Amino acid sequence: MQLHKKALAFNKLSVVIASLFVVACSSTQVQKPAINYADNYSISSTASVGENAVVESSWWNAFQSPALNELMQAAQQQSPDLLISAERVKQAELQMRIANASLFPSLSASASSGESRSKPDGGSTSRSESTRVGANISYEVDLWGGIAAERASAKAGYEATRYDQDAAVLSIKAAIASGWFQWLALQERIATAQKNIAIAERVQKIVDARYKNGAATAADVAQQKTNLLSQRSSLLPLELQARQTQSALAILMGKTPQEFSLAAEKLLDMQVPQIAAGTPAELVTRRPDLAASEADLRAANANIHAARAALLPGISLSANAGKSASELFSLNPATQTSGWTLSLVQTLFNGGRLVNQKRLSEARQSELLLQYHKAILTALQEVDNALVTADVSQRQETSQQEIVANAERSLRLTEARYRAGTDDLLSLLDAQRSLFQAQDSLVQQRLSRLNAAVDLYKSLGGGWTLAVN
Repeated sequence: MQLHKKALAFNKLSVVIASLFVVACSSTQVQKPAINYADNYSISSTASVGENAVVESSWWNAFQSPALNELMQAAQQQSPDLLISAERVKQAELQMRIANASLFPSLSASASSGESRSKPDGGSTSRSESTRVGANISYEVDLWGGIAAERASAKAGYEATRYDQDAAVLSIKAAIASGWFQWLALQERIATAQKNIAIAERVQKIVDARYKNGAATAADVAQQKTNLLSQRSSLLPLELQARQTQSALAILMGKTPQEFSLAAEKLLDMQVPQIAAGTPAELVTRRPDLAASEADLRAANANIHAARAALLPGISLSANAGKSASELFSLNPATQTSGWTLSLVQTLFNGGRLVNQKRLSEARQSELLLQYHKAILTALQEVDNALVTADVSQRQETSQQEIVANAERSLRLTEARYRAGTDDLLSLLDAQRSLFQAQDSLVQQRLSRLNAAVDLYKSLGGGWTLAVN
């Protein structure tokens, strides 16, 4: 009868432990948002599906700019932002190693030697000495998987930091490329402004000569002089912007603006690469920021598991051994001691701290799931915007090239007619102004195309791929 009662009690205890184990070890699969991916983006990419379908990690080489290649190589070693992000990865890796230390038992050793004196009222002084050395080993049994969940959370946090670094590297290199193209565009615009100043100075000489011969009025001379001064004035803001852009690039490169210089290249000779965007569904595995969001979600899921395990009893094992003697700095003769302990600890009341911690972890997971969903939608939007910008800017540049050709022809004809006296000064000034604006717009259209290519590379992940562990 007693055996039957003991067996029944043991069975009940087994059921309780099993149910607790099921609660603690509930599914740790990461829930992902449901996204209805389209088969293609809203606009065709600038390359065919089979052409350059894989973006190279050194994507800037596609622009065929030796100076840009040198900037990228130098930035990898000198950029403060890249170095800062690398240090953050080191910190996350050390944090993961700290969490992984829970896999091993804790071992400690101690040694002491001392003397004590005591004297009761009315008695004589007694003196005692002691020396002791000992060792203790302890280990917490991960019965419910809470410690493993903490290690999983630390690992996911490390992965998120590493992916964040990859995203930072991509953003900084994209900023360097855009800054380089911006500086080249300003150099081109400055050159265009200087050419137009030269044209205005030539026209000024023609007007002065006609005025001396009585074929032009003083108003014509003043009008052309005003036009020349305006052209010279328009050059100053461009030179200021070029200097500011160069200084910004210097900071990105880890250099002082005073020691940094750039070798100019022709912006209009710059190669605009053709890029295949792939399919929207592939984007999740091609962008480090999305991988970081998913890693944060894994960490939050592991934190929920650890919070649930904290509600259940904890079991720890410990063992100790030592020697003690009643003499100073001597263990001979010594008394040997040893023992072991199995501890079971269960929190009965803590004001709801553990329960609310679990709820907090669940709320954090829900928030990160929504953020991950939004990040995917934003990434798809960025690719679409980059594709649209690349397509529109390419067509605008083609149209602008025709406008420049016509403006150049118009200026030549108008200037010839003015020399012959068959056209007035106002027509010549309009022709000159139109050419200047057309040439300036052409440079800006090429800059827009190059920046659109950089944005597309960045939005596609810059050749980054999710490593499979």
